[in-house]
Order: sequence, then structure tokens, then C-alpha cells
Amino acid sequence: MHLHSCYKVRHSSALNKISARLPQALEFITAFDISQPVHQNVQKAYMNRWYGNASEQKCFELTRHFKQRFVVTPENFKSLLLYIQKTAGEDFAWLNHFYMLLDDPYYRWATTVFVPDRYQNDLLEIPRSRFDQELKAHLPKTIGHGSRARYARNLLTAIRDNGLLKGKVKKNIVSPGLPVKTMAYMLYTLSDFGVGANEFDMSPLFQSLLKTRDSLVPLFNKGEQLGYWDFTGDHKKITLNLNQPDLKNWLEYAYD
Repeated sequence: MHLHSCYKVRHSSALNKISARLPQALEFITAFDISQPVHQNVQKAYMNRWYGNASEQKCFELTRHFKQRFVVTPENFKSLLLYIQKTAGEDFAWLNHFYMLLDDPYYRWATTVFVPDRYQNDLLEIPRSRFDQELKAHLPKTIGHGSRARYARNLLTAIRDNGLLKGKVKKNIVSPGLPVKTMAYMLYTLSDFGVGANEFDMSPLFQSLLKTRDSLVPLFNKGEQLGYWDFTGDHKKITLNLNQPDLKNWLEYAYD
């Protein structure tokens, strides 16, 4: 599948170091100043305890990696902050999943190929050995067994923390509820990045939601009722036309 350039193909090693880190990620979004360089934000993170008792080096690591994850463009980051302020971060696990889907090719493979394939075949438990083995084919050959095991562990932890798995030791696949406003935020964001709403069907985002078209039709009907889009699809094909020109205008409309 050809992916739009907003889906990054370079892995930064972030996932091997920080995983999902929802509380810290949420703190980063609410505190990060995009007008200042990373090193100044790191100093503020350390002084103001953005990440609790994290060391200065850990603050640097977290801030740098969160910047890569969430600051796709300055304009989008401002919209993300506004959306979180409007929703009190109640659906942040979905947003964290969305930005990790854009940011990391290994997380994207796990959540759009490995997990959906098992879910569709009603194989809900994730066998760690099977996951490790299949991940191996996607990692550079220079990565050793120990590093590969850490990647696998952090990947599964991130997917669990983002709500698509449950369980600490044995991890089982789940499909959590998806608020219509969260779906709208993601579609308008992708539209701003150059991915039209009608490219949603069978896209990485679609695959990662673990939801059938039948189950998504009521959500898109609700979005149409709210004026977010014109839904022209059905249970065979999800098609729609966004009613606002961009994410900023949708946010103003949705929270007017």
C-alpha cells in the first residue's frame, strides 16, 4: 500500500525508549512552547516537573521524542492543544494512538497488520513469541535479540496503553468505543496533511480502529447529523465529504 508522506517511514528509536507514556505525553502537549527551541523546553520540563521526578536527561529524551510525535506542523499542534482543552483530554488514548500511527512504522505495522489480522480471525490473545518473530521481519537485521525483545515489549505496552489491548502479562485485543468528535479530529487532521476523507476506507487509520464498516456507519451518520460531513457511504464503502475547509474551521464550528 502506498502511504502518504504524513506517515513517517523513519524510526527514531523513540518507541524503544518511551513507549506510549500517556500522562507524560498529555503534559507535554499542554506545556510545550513551540516558539522556543527544544533545549529551553527541556529546562522548563525539568524545573517545572512536567514528567514528575524524571532526571534532566530523561526530560530531554521525553521532550525530544514527544516533539517528533505531536508537532507535525506548528498549526496542527496548536489545534491539538485546543482540542484537548475543549475535551479535557477524555479521548486522549485515541489521539495518542493516531499520532503514533503517523509517527512510527513499527507501531503502524503492529496496529494495522498484526493485530487486525488476529482480531478478524477471532484470535484475541497476542502470543508474545509469535509477535516477536513477525516483528523480526520488519526490523533492521542489525538489531539484536535483546533490542528486538525490548521493541516488542514496548510496542505491546504502547498498544495496550492506547486502549487496543488489555492485560499486563497476557494481552488480549479489544476495540474500545470511538467518539464521533475524535473521528472528526483525525479526519480533518489528515485532510490538512493532504489525505482526503475518501481515502479513509481501508487506510492505516481504518485498519487500526478494529471496527467493521457496519459498526462505523452509525458513527458517520451521527457526524453528518452534527454537521461535520456529508456521509455518502454505507456498510460496503465509507465515503464522505468534509463540511469545513480545515481542522481550524471545524474546531470553531464544533465548539462554537
